[in-house]
Amino acid sequence: MERIIVLGIGNQLMMDDGIGISLVEELEKLDQTSNIHYLIGESDIDYCIGKIEEATFTIILDAVCSGKETGEISIYSLANLHEHQTLDISPHNLHLFQVLYQQRETIKGFLIGVEPYEISFHIGISQTLNEKWDQILFEVKKTIVQLIMKENMYID
Repeated sequence: MERIIVLGIGNQLMMDDGIGISLVEELEKLDQTSNIHYLIGESDIDYCIGKIEEATFTIILDAVCSGKETGEISIYSLANLHEHQTLDISPHNLHLFQVLYQQRETIKGFLIGVEPYEISFHIGISQTLNEKWDQILFEVKKTIVQLIMKENMYID
């Protein structure tokens, strides 16, 4: 049986950098019946790598600075993260993405990035992202289902 994980990473003390964690917390509340495992990795690279290695398919949620409008999402294959070699798409997880690149032959999955409004010392996401919360949650949830279906994996 496939082990599908959705892993929220980031730092909730850095405003919008915690969007991946907030999304995983909400998605877990909404999805109590599927075989998708929602995990919070924060910025603990060793924990994240361990969980990713146990999974057959991984979706990572994180803040990603890609130049899009605040709240828009971007999708990156984990195997192709090296194409964004500067890896300045995330303000904190440079090392996790570098490790994933080294394991690109064995890890299947995607990074769903949400464009942050502001990353600075503050607990919780910005008012700007909060105002777009319902749309972001809808888009991320829809994208997760599409990515899993695209891989011909089964969701209970």
